[in-house]
Amino acid sequence: MALTEAVTASDTRSTTATDVDTTAADTTGAAAAAADKDAKTVYRPVPVWFFGFEGLMGAGYDVAKSYSGAWMFLAAALVVNIVLARTVLRGRLKMAKAMLKGKRTRKIALGLIALRMGVHMALGAVGVAATSGPAHLAFAVLMCGSTVALLAFDQRVMLRALNA
Repeated sequence: MALTEAVTASDTRSTTATDVDTTAADTTGAAAAAADKDAKTVYRPVPVWFFGFEGLMGAGYDVAKSYSGAWMFLAAALVVNIVLARTVLRGRLKMAKAMLKGKRTRKIALGLIALRMGVHMALGAVGVAATSGPAHLAFAVLMCGSTVALLAFDQRVMLRALNA
């Protein structure tokens, strides 16, 4: 053992307790399988209502275009999002981090950006560009709803893969 590898009393106790439990059990392997299952990290889902904040941030451009003072509302929603993530949902940050590392989540983000640009270009090409406040607000609702739905689906798929 190197000088930088110090063993604490809690590490020794947890290792000893695990060793005693697995050696005292019968040799059928059932106890080892149960110990492996308990040692496995179980990811808890992030509530779907929390994805509403992510959807609002995704729709932030259109919300700000629909009303000039909406940036204050968006800033307040961002603060509430951070406070909730750091307090109420603290134990579920593992799931959020696992989702952000996934390729599917990146594809969803890029797909939503492409959807926004594509719809705005298509509407501009047709001559019906979203320039009014209600049009931007309708587009914000569309973007927010699609963001929440796609993130909820991605979470469900990730939970199946991580907890399997």
